[in-house]
Amino acid sequence: MSSVNNLLLIICLTFIFSPCISAASDSKGFSTNLIHIHSPSSPYKNVKAESLAEDTALKSTLSRHAYMRARQQKALQPADFVPPPLIPQEIMFLANLSIGNPPTNVYVILDTGSDLFWIQCEPCDVCYKQKDPIYDRTKSDSYTEMACDASLCLSLGSDAQCSDPAQRFCVYKYSYADGTRTSGLLSYDDVAFTSHYSNEDKTAQVGFGCGLQNLNTLTGFRDGGVLGLGPGQVSLASQLPAIGKVSKSFAYCFGNFSDPNAGGFLVFGDDTYLKGDITPMVIDEFYYINLLGIGLGFGEPRLDINSSSFERKPDGSGGVVIDSGTTLSAFVPEVYEVVRNAVVDKLQKGYNIRPLRSNPDCFRGKIGRDLKFFPSMVLYLESTGILNDKWSIFRQRYRNAFCLGFTSGDGLNIIGNLAQQSYKFGFNLEQSTLSIESMPNCRPSSAFSN
Repeated sequence: MSSVNNLLLIICLTFIFSPCISAASDSKGFSTNLIHIHSPSSPYKNVKAESLAEDTALKSTLSRHAYMRARQQKALQPADFVPPPLIPQEIMFLANLSIGNPPTNVYVILDTGSDLFWIQCEPCDVCYKQKDPIYDRTKSDSYTEMACDASLCLSLGSDAQCSDPAQRFCVYKYSYADGTRTSGLLSYDDVAFTSHYSNEDKTAQVGFGCGLQNLNTLTGFRDGGVLGLGPGQVSLASQLPAIGKVSKSFAYCFGNFSDPNAGGFLVFGDDTYLKGDITPMVIDEFYYINLLGIGLGFGEPRLDINSSSFERKPDGSGGVVIDSGTTLSAFVPEVYEVVRNAVVDKLQKGYNIRPLRSNPDCFRGKIGRDLKFFPSMVLYLESTGILNDKWSIFRQRYRNAFCLGFTSGDGLNIIGNLAQQSYKFGFNLEQSTLSIESMPNCRPSSAFSN
């Protein structure tokens, strides 16, 4: 019990006294803001959810879980691999970058569960409408196509091939499980990141997917593309260190998803300043961490969960993945049942709130109004932990009804971005460690102060 209390004390003190990060003027790194999808500066600020009848957060989580588990188990042949669907919704931050010369502003989804950075490109055969202008490769002086014998092209395996014997350009094709798809040319161009130290843009020429045939089945939030940050060679997390621009590390922070004015950031290289508590990470097809247990409430013992439910099996299945592109956390059924029962019991006994008959994972009420002093959930990791308050345990589904912020999924546990809000996560790819630092405001100004 003493170790539990010590961990909780450390987490609480960290939450209250979040240290500032000092920055050298000659720092070697890249960074950019993450903006809430309904931020005043977002192109989607006036776009509402398509339908309250469809739970897009749950749908997206379950689809991604199914994909990630299949890929983990290598149950799919390489030609059948499709990236998990990224369904834009209320719970989302977008990365704001510029690409080309002269630059075009783009908004993309941050995804550590896939590798390719792709955007829509003009002139295109088929492009869906998006809020921000579409990048035109013919107007960029720094744009070039990628040869099909380039290492980045070869790293995509069956997702890329040669255009034709004469030109030998690298062509890619991605199909998403929800019907969204993109195909086009793997290319190079300059991508600009904003430095929070000097207010200057830092530029790197990187490989990316220039989407010429794109179909987006969504009619609401149509982002400009996806920023893949997985462990693969074509990922920006791998490309930037490989070309000598940054060290092998990156970090991000999501603010409060319930607040449209909340900030966020993404940083690469020395700008990450990997402070906070350190936990080991296994880098494979995804980023794996060691979850040892889950608790609910200060001073309370851990929930009765067999630790084997979190372990990765000898054949590579199972384990716990941290993923920026999965909205809700997903626990294997035996873990989900224990955690759900503990949360529901606390709601019933402490707040007289019972599950809805129509949906046992949802409840009548408002999180901010009706769940005052609801106990935090602690995700106990090796050497540290993540403290989830009520805004990470629940999500406001309707005006007068809220739902659980986690769900059930066979064979694989995923820590989704709802459970990651208000923390800075630093991925040290050289040492295979994850740093976790409480940062409630998630503002670049506080994260990069001298």
